[in-house]
Amino acid sequence: MSEKFFLGGVTPNGFSTHLNEYTDNKKFFVYILKGGAGTGKSSLMKKIADDFERTENVTRYYCSSDPDSLDAIVLHSSKAVIIDGTAPHVFDPQFPGACQKIVDLGRYWNDAMLRANKDKIIEVTELNKSLLSAAAIYSTALGKICTDTLSCAREFTNEPKLEAFAQRFCKKLFTKKHGSRGNKSIKQLSVMTRYGYMTLTETLEDYLDLYLLDDSCFFASDKFIDLVADQAIKHGFDIAVSPCLLSEHHFSEHLLIKELGIAVLSSDPLTKLENKNASKINMSRFYDRQNMQPHKKRLKTNAALISQLSAVSSEMLDSAKLVHDEIESYYIGSMDLAALDRVCSNIKADIISNKNR
Repeated sequence: MSEKFFLGGVTPNGFSTHLNEYTDNKKFFVYILKGGAGTGKSSLMKKIADDFERTENVTRYYCSSDPDSLDAIVLHSSKAVIIDGTAPHVFDPQFPGACQKIVDLGRYWNDAMLRANKDKIIEVTELNKSLLSAAAIYSTALGKICTDTLSCAREFTNEPKLEAFAQRFCKKLFTKKHGSRGNKSIKQLSVMTRYGYMTLTETLEDYLDLYLLDDSCFFASDKFIDLVADQAIKHGFDIAVSPCLLSEHHFSEHLLIKELGIAVLSSDPLTKLENKNASKINMSRFYDRQNMQPHKKRLKTNAALISQLSAVSSEMLDSAKLVHDEIESYYIGSMDLAALDRVCSNIKADIISNKNR
């Protein structure tokens, strides 16, 4: 079985990821791949993930700006992590050789070929950075608009009614308690990508009970997920929460309780999720629509801006990806592919060797 998440995403304060639950875990050995675009990092991880998936659970972490590319994989039984350690998600070893190892793929490119294309590589690399910077600006603006809608909705939410509903909901879900509290992790299920605001719905295929929170204003679903998450932890279940990284508030969008096969998902102006197999919960019942009436124009304007800024952000990321493809073309053409195959084989052998010790 393989779950799929994003490694992280752009926030108002730069790139954010929570993979440190594995990379900082001394029980896991981390292979940190270094090298420029097109040096085979994603392809190497795909090969290893496919091979090990036959015998153990593998979690794949995808690139937010390019969901077709892997940024990391976790091999759970083998206690191994392979991660792209280049910007914007720079990883460096804390205990080199003991818990982490740098794999320098730059050793296998042809320096002469790259130097011959120096001017063009510099040009397209700087253009790529410029487009990514523009995408971050629009994404930050998008997050501020979402936060404004959420803040407005908070003022007119009937929280006692929402809490009572959450309590009844949890009473049906959690009929038994474990002996100890559960743990909370952050797993990024939705982020802004070149394809728009995207949710990795493939991960939900193993969840039998799906609940879809229909919420145009973000706050009620955020509050509800936090309430259910808290109760799940108190009952001893491990949970994963997926926040919206665009907002400084980092409001909760999705909740996964893997042990119970339960997923609570938000369908909001960003995610726009639809799932015919999910039980739909209308969150508008918890808003005081009458008192929200003076803010109707503000919320309507925000909804239009969310749609527009989402489109522009994804367009910028798509343009950056096209330029990134050009950068990759120079490096792909200069790489020793046979050497990369040997590196892949060596990492696989090393993982197996460490597992059997």
